[in-house]
Amino acid sequence: MAKAALGMSKQALVNVLTGSAALFGVTGLLAPRALEVTYAVPPSPYTTQLLRLFGSRMLAIAAWSFTARTKEETDRVLTVAAAVNLVDVLTALAAARATGMTTAGRAAATSGVFAALAFAVRSLED
Repeated sequence: MAKAALGMSKQALVNVLTGSAALFGVTGLLAPRALEVTYAVPPSPYTTQLLRLFGSRMLAIAAWSFTARTKEETDRVLTVAAAVNLVDVLTALAAARATGMTTAGRAAATSGVFAALAFAVRSLED
């Protein structure tokens, strides 16, 4: 097994993914309009609420990752993060007809990248 990817150790990559999840989560909670614009989602009270819920989910994953102390805990959170993002890809694609390809494509691409990164990082040696 490889010990690094993208020139970084497993722990460094975990920190980058965790920080990204935290940033996305804070943005979803405090600035959902920024995500509405990024993902081309029409603003409404409903989308604002859903983006805040999504933000809190991302913060929960980040908090779990920040507090992981063992290799097993870290691998478990990486597996869950990858699985959640994979479900998000499928959900985005399934909703494409209703939401439009721009929105669905951006959401699927973002989640797909994070799912792939989480799986790749999990496969690295500590």
